[in-house]
Amino acid sequence: MMAGIVIVGAGYCGVSAAHGARAAGYDGPITLVGDDPEWPYERPPLSKWDGAMPRLQPIFPEDWYTQNRIDLKWGAVVTAIDRSARNVTLGTGVTLPYAKLLLATGASPRHLPPHAPSDACARYLRSHADAMNLAQDICAGSDVVIIGGGFIGLELAASLSARKAFVHVIEAQERILARAVPPEISQMVLDLHKTRGVTVHTGTTVDAIKNNLVSLSTGQTVRAEHLIIGIGSEPNTVLAANAGLTVDNGIAVDGCFATNDPDIFAAGDCCSLPVEGAGRTRFESWQVAGDQGYRAGKVMAGVTPDPTPPPWFWSDQFDHSLQVVGQPSPAGTRILRPLPSGGLITIETDDNGTLTAAAGFAAGNAVGRDIKIIQKLMQAGVTPDPAALADPNTPLKTILKQR
Repeated sequence: MMAGIVIVGAGYCGVSAAHGARAAGYDGPITLVGDDPEWPYERPPLSKWDGAMPRLQPIFPEDWYTQNRIDLKWGAVVTAIDRSARNVTLGTGVTLPYAKLLLATGASPRHLPPHAPSDACARYLRSHADAMNLAQDICAGSDVVIIGGGFIGLELAASLSARKAFVHVIEAQERILARAVPPEISQMVLDLHKTRGVTVHTGTTVDAIKNNLVSLSTGQTVRAEHLIIGIGSEPNTVLAANAGLTVDNGIAVDGCFATNDPDIFAAGDCCSLPVEGAGRTRFESWQVAGDQGYRAGKVMAGVTPDPTPPPWFWSDQFDHSLQVVGQPSPAGTRILRPLPSGGLITIETDDNGTLTAAAGFAAGNAVGRDIKIIQKLMQAGVTPDPAALADPNTPLKTILKQR
């Protein structure tokens, strides 16, 4: 078997890598290995239910893989990497030779720590099968407790509340989405959830779980027919570590996604990149995973990709949209830009007035266009007038044209 590009992980990152390699003109074999029994699908719809059941949304149609000569092996597990022989071994014992290898192994839900209350009855969301089980088991009137007030927890809270379940969200930090958005946006998201019937407990931890009852640090007890854990994720690095690759908050890569082995690359949720002032950083985002995968595919094909755009992320909360671009930092100067729709965009700048991050929240997709314009302003490295940024009567498009 001729050695070519082997990609471990058939999620959005891995599929995007295959796409990027072919788009860059790579004509050799590409093998895509995924452990999920389904054809490669999008993960965002798993927590954002727009109907009675979660959607299974393919990344590409099935014939795309044939047309692009992608050898897709789904429902297969890679158990080992032999760097000296330059091959990977599948659970079936079959070995696949590689010229270039990409690890797009993603991340797994973080479990409660061993010293925490038993999570024997806990549920986690990672796969389409997980989402289907939740949707089939939880109905109107069900008592649901979600531990974790991040994006996954809140998206599930919105989906389940819309199904008339009674939902409690438990968040240990003093506000929801604390690591991702500024306080003003956190408060708007919290207010929306409260008006839609979700009970949110911030600054609260779980003391005990027994007989479908969750005892909280506040002294309150809430009923949990269904307990869902949404406290973040851990990068899947065991395969890389066992192969002797450097692991540091994920599989350590450089700006071109290369590991300490020049023929092995990593991208997506499983990898960490050096970020000035922040050390090695993982970007857990559908958009970033796809972008990193596409760029890594080009690199493996011998093509230098364009500069990395600022990371972008979105989340649906009921009928509202939350979008974030850049890397929010508590140290930044924050500018508030109210929207006519009642939404809000917060814009952060550094000491030089350069844009570093922005977050927007509003009904529908009212923030989408403005966030995209801010992303372009960030890429240009401009320093707009703060007064113009704060003025809702000054279109951001006008600022972009001026620059």
